[in-house]
Amino acid sequence: MLGYGAELNFMSVASRATTIDLEARRGTRRGTLVTRTRLVAAATELFAERGLHAVTSAQIAQHAGVATGTFYLHFPDKLALFRAIVFDALADLRARQDAAASAHSAGSREELAARTEEFLAFAEEKRALMRVLFARSGESAGIADEIVGVIAPAIERRYQALQASGRMPREIHAAAAAQMRAAALVRIAAWWTDDPSRATRSEVASTLLRLDPGALAPAENP
Repeated sequence: MLGYGAELNFMSVASRATTIDLEARRGTRRGTLVTRTRLVAAATELFAERGLHAVTSAQIAQHAGVATGTFYLHFPDKLALFRAIVFDALADLRARQDAAASAHSAGSREELAARTEEFLAFAEEKRALMRVLFARSGESAGIADEIVGVIAPAIERRYQALQASGRMPREIHAAAAAQMRAAALVRIAAWWTDDPSRATRSEVASTLLRLDPGALAPAENP
């Protein structure tokens, strides 16, 4: 049986071992996050330069300064990495739109205008990503449909709220209108960012606003 002093010494050693183990785990997690960030940055750059189909997982790993095997510890293939890039960008877009819309009444035309303008600014900034995403390549086929599926539910909830408050005709089917709006946003982003000389940003924004069923909502009171 251990004496009191020996017990204290044992507990101290165990406590130090636990601390070291926790610090090691934190270091491993930080290292994992740093590696993933490097892979994402490298892939984004290469996809923009060469297109999705012309880039291999090994090239991404080399560009990120890691072994090819390390790539597969984070992503099963380059398409999974591309999907991560796309949906991380969508999360960023939602946050930016929420921030831009926060100064306006929910459901108002001004809120819709703020969200639309932020969407177009985002598309303009991410032009290289947009070109890769909507390239006529079999490897990226289907992701655009997934994006529509991600953004349509929020649009549908907005339309339903507008209908519930009497600010949007109930004859419009909220879910169908949301699918139409989401698909239009995605397609316009692809069309416009492919060649911005086709229209000014204000012209695109104005057109999108006029064609949105939610634009029937009344303006904010001055």
